[in-house]
Amino acid sequence: MKLKYYRNCILLAGIIIINGCYYDNKEDLYPDTGNCDTTNIGFTTVIKPIVDQHCATSGCHLGASPTGYDFSNYEGFAKVAHNGKLIPAIEHTGPNPMPEGTPKLDYCTLTKIKLWVAQGAPNN
Repeated sequence: MKLKYYRNCILLAGIIIINGCYYDNKEDLYPDTGNCDTTNIGFTTVIKPIVDQHCATSGCHLGASPTGYDFSNYEGFAKVAHNGKLIPAIEHTGPNPMPEGTPKLDYCTLTKIKLWVAQGAPNN
């Protein structure tokens, strides 16, 4: 009887310890918000360079890509922004975290894209 009690106590303690262990990402907990210029977020001036660097690359979202989304122009990127798939993807909260196989974009880059989408994803 005592053996069962001690075994159950050890098992319970183990479960509590394992559930208490988690890994937080420093960048997620304490984002660097100090030098993020969010004024004049236009597609051509701010968003397109981000897309070209992180998304519209060979084998991903460039031209006739196997992914089905062409981000080489405004129309292709705005389509995903308007259908609601962009933000969950870049925040890594949706079923297809992007950029694929890489860490989430930095806080400032995410903020700029989210602000652009919130403004209606204008082509300016």
